[in-house]
Amino acid sequence: MGRILHSGLSTGGVAVGKAFFPGGSHLSAPHGADGAAATLDEAFNKERNRLEALAAESDIFAAHLEILEDPTLRESIEACIRRGMAPAAAVDEACSSICAMFKEIDDEYLRARVDDIRDICANLRRSLDPGAGRDPWEGLPDGAVIVSEELFPSDLAGLDFSRVRALVTCKGSLTGHVFIIARGKGVPAVTGIDISQIHPGDKLLVDGAKGEVIIEPSEAELDRTGALVSGLSGVCAIGQESRWNVRYSRPDGSRVAVLGNAANADEVSAAIEGGAEGIGVFRTEFMFMAAKDFPSEEVQFEWYSEAVRRCKGKPILFRTLDIGGDKALPYWPLEKEANPFLGVRGIRLSLRRPEILRAQLRAMVRASAFGPVKIMIPMVVSPSEVVAVRTILNEAVRDLDPDRAVPLGIMVETPAAALTARSLAEVSDFFSIGTNDLTQYILAADRMNDSVSDIYNPLHPAVLEAVRLTVEAAHEAGIPVGVCGEMAADPVAAKALANLGVDYLSI
Repeated sequence: MGRILHSGLSTGGVAVGKAFFPGGSHLSAPHGADGAAATLDEAFNKERNRLEALAAESDIFAAHLEILEDPTLRESIEACIRRGMAPAAAVDEACSSICAMFKEIDDEYLRARVDDIRDICANLRRSLDPGAGRDPWEGLPDGAVIVSEELFPSDLAGLDFSRVRALVTCKGSLTGHVFIIARGKGVPAVTGIDISQIHPGDKLLVDGAKGEVIIEPSEAELDRTGALVSGLSGVCAIGQESRWNVRYSRPDGSRVAVLGNAANADEVSAAIEGGAEGIGVFRTEFMFMAAKDFPSEEVQFEWYSEAVRRCKGKPILFRTLDIGGDKALPYWPLEKEANPFLGVRGIRLSLRRPEILRAQLRAMVRASAFGPVKIMIPMVVSPSEVVAVRTILNEAVRDLDPDRAVPLGIMVETPAAALTARSLAEVSDFFSIGTNDLTQYILAADRMNDSVSDIYNPLHPAVLEAVRLTVEAAHEAGIPVGVCGEMAADPVAAKALANLGVDYLSI
């Protein structure tokens, strides 16, 4: 048998290929000796020009451009230089300081932005370091498994994915842009691996479903892989089929629909073009976070209508603003709370500023003229919250188009919502189970805390029972119920959800 390396973080299906280390080393971007090859102005200008060219192709690099233009980064580097540091060292120091602040944020998506900051700083340092100009993909063979301490989106911009079977890294986040890109390309990826045991040219079996990398797999292990690929119906497997093309069936034989998650119009396009049957959750707060002030109804209408158009007639579920806890808006200061995750967040916060909620709902109703739109509310614990939002939504519909029907549903992500699902079903048009928060609240285990990672388990009997109760209540009321947490993207967990009778998965 081959040596098996385990990881807790993985995505996709299964692949087999030869280990390839970018740049011929275990690092994706070797730096070489210090030495200022360019001034700081030249380095920023070079990075700006590079990102502007890439931003035309992807919102990922448009976001990188915004980070580069934020004065915080430049000011932090200049402050280090004033303390006597060389420019390249100053970039490293400023990068470490800013990333440390981001790492304090408990939201995985936002913490993953650390990778974006480090990517930008790595490119700035390359411009200031004459020894760091090598092409990391020189000599890339067909059928390669990329093995690296870490990878940045900029690294992948020049990568020929037609030659790549899988990605294996030591550092990274499943919600980081590298893994988002990998999923979009249908490439399995595993992070958290001790790559010191892997050598260039080793045959690797990468099992993204189990979070395993097997070095020099045996014939029996390779045979098992073939059966697994067949059993998963090609979820990001060797055939590089889209992750949205997997098919699950409920106990009655009916098919479970597979939708996509998105936070902007480009992610909508990627999901729909990849085979998703719609968008199961559009996280509107990330567009608010990119704005410099409260977006007007008109600005939001442009956002949402573009997303609806890109759905090409398939349904899209917009989640109302989910701010609070670990997610904040610079232009909406919130009172400090002892435990913000159990405080004023989600719909609790929106109902305290009904004018903001009203503008958002009106923009969504207007966008529904371009395709089927549903609206869902986060952090619900009581039917009264749904009724309050429905009152505002009905006012918007009467004002804009009395003949239009815009369904209103809820995120079931609190134990209260799961335990009172029958009451909530009476005032809701659909349920969407957010298993990420639901799991951590039921098990009292922070999903971002490595110390309790052995406790955080979406397949815990208590979590599955909460899902069962929610599905049962929804179907008794005749409304659909789906799952939009990370659990939906795990093949084993997804099969369990299908067996419990969910109508759709959003991944």
